Amino acid sequence: MKTNPLCLLTLAMSIVLFATACNRDAAPDATTDADTMPAPMEPAPMPAEPAPMPAIGTGMSFAEMDKNRDGSIAIEELSTTDMLHQGFTTADTDGNGMLSMAEVDKHNADMAAMPAN
Repeated sequence: MKTNPLCLLTLAMSIVLFATACNRDAAPDATTDADTMPAPMEPAPMPAEPAPMPAIGTGMSFAEMDKNRDGSIAIEELSTTDMLHQGFTTADTDGNGMLSMAEVDKHNADMAAMPAN
């Protein structure tokens, strides 16, 4: 006698569906949805300090421009092609020949606020 593969497949599928339906009617276990749900993810910690903004037109931070690490920037520490070099006297609001971080930040904000030509 020949067996029909389609008949065997249908029989096997029926058995699987029947077994699945029987398991669904079984008594539920004692776990709750809260037991099976994963714990919520904690947000990533915020960095302690924001990264320093680069000076307008330089792409460098204040620390990178302060070559001698004295906490201020002299005109000699800047490349002649830097926009900050070109606007040095304007940025040096106290006229001491050095730029503090506050003066660079203010100059950057002033330049960013200017309308584009």
